[in-house]
Parts: sequence; C-alpha cells; structure tokens
Amino acid sequence: VLKRVGIPDADQQLDNYAFQFSGGMRQRIAIAMGMIEKPEILIADEVTTALDVTLEAQILHLLRELRDEIGCAILFISHNLGAVAELCDRVLVLYAGEVVEQGPITDIFYRPQHPYSRALIACDPARISEVTRDLPVIAGEVPNLAAIPRGCIFSPRCTLASDLCHREAPAMFEVGNGHFARCHFAEAVAPR
Repeated sequence: VLKRVGIPDADQQLDNYAFQFSGGMRQRIAIAMGMIEKPEILIADEVTTALDVTLEAQILHLLRELRDEIGCAILFISHNLGAVAELCDRVLVLYAGEVVEQGPITDIFYRPQHPYSRALIACDPARISEVTRDLPVIAGEVPNLAAIPRGCIFSPRCTLASDLCHREAPAMFEVGNGHFARCHFAEAVAPR
C-alpha cells in the first residue's frame, strides 16, 4: 500500500518513525492507512493543509486515482476552494456548523445562492484579479456557538439581512436541480 501511494523504497521505510518523513510523505501514509481496507467512503479532513502547491496537486491526483481504482466515495473537508473545485462533484457549505448551501460544484461556484457562499468565493485569492494590499474579508465575527443568534445564523454578518432574517431561521429549500440553500433571499442572491 505504501508503494501504491508513492512512498519511495517502501519496504525499507516501514520501520521509520513519523518525524523521519516529510509532510507530503506523512499525508501519503495517512491516505494509505485509510485505503488499506478498501473502504466505501474515505473521510479526508484537511489533507492538503500545510502542503506546498506541488505536493497538494500530487495528493489530489492520488486521491482521484484511488477513488477511481477502489470505487469509494471521498468526503473531502477543506477550506481550500481550489482543492474542492479540483476533486469534488458536490459541495456542502457550512457556516458555524450549519449547512447553508449544497449542490453540484458548478452551481455552488458559479451560481451561489447563499450570501456566505458568495462571500467565501469572493475571498478566494485565486479569484482576485487586481494586485492589492487589502484582501477581501467577511465583515463581523464568527458567532459564539454557546449563544447562537436567533434567526439566520449568518444574519449578523450578512449584507442582505432584514428583520425577517434576525427573527426567523430560513428553511433549506431547492433553488435548482439538486441545489439547495438556507436563505430567505436565495434567488435574489444569485448572480445573473
């Protein structure tokens, strides 16, 4: 399995300690451990964090190969929108532990229906076209999960929030074929 995930001289590496491997090799070993039993689903939580772009690309390529080879699903958890776009077919966007939008990757990236999804995409450095010292941010503070605000969980930071948003939590409703959003104004949010 170590050979399959690209560990050089895998037979000689078996007795090494974790500190003797690079970050990329440790990620490959963790993936190998997860794939050894040929699971139906592999949970990959921030597997590309702290890797340089070359190693990140190699890990994503490896995950795609293993997914196709074994036939398993991958639950890919990441803040890296580029990696999500590279590997995923469907996306769930979470804010403060709540799913605020879900759907096919193209719908989420090109027709986001929730203000938080739009804000996340706007903050992606890969989408910034002009050189600037000021990167886009989402104004406000992440909510205290011990004191969840009434209404929509994103309303204190949302530029579209109305009295309704502060009073009543929106239901998740379908805004397209398999595309769902939890926003009172979802259709008004979508870029045309």
